[in-house]
Amino acid sequence: MSQPSNPGAPVFSAPENKKTSAESPQAEISIARIYIKDLSFESPKSPQIFQQQPSSPEMKVEIKVTPRNLGENFYEVSLNILLDAKVKNDSFFMLEIEQAGVFEVKNSTPEQLQQILLVFCPQALFPYARANIDHTLTLGSLPPVMLAPVNFEAMKSNGQNIH
Repeated sequence: MSQPSNPGAPVFSAPENKKTSAESPQAEISIARIYIKDLSFESPKSPQIFQQQPSSPEMKVEIKVTPRNLGENFYEVSLNILLDAKVKNDSFFMLEIEQAGVFEVKNSTPEQLQQILLVFCPQALFPYARANIDHTLTLGSLPPVMLAPVNFEAMKSNGQNIH
């Protein structure tokens, strides 16, 4: 896949493992694109919910990371976040976003590539997803959620929500 050259795109070096050797290449990562691939928002109890102003809805949060090889050192990584808020078992809102990015990765070992695709890339996408979630909720006349940072390293280590 040939991507247009982006002279302003940042190039990052992958975090080095504790074992450094001349055999292990230094991976190079550049961000070609960051975009919203899918966004869905529902507020089924509007406008009645605005009269109730619930203090704190019960919130279910699901996070999934999906890497996909695009060829020629390019990878798409999708960060899927689902927020399902309920008040007394009634739906308050539901928001689902697929924040994605195209990353170019060069000179990586298979282990480095796994680390890059499942930890570095989702960490780069998360602030965009969080901002888009808060903006969408604000447009729906709801307060922003301000999701806490996610430990993608722990998710990778536990094999959680990685597809």
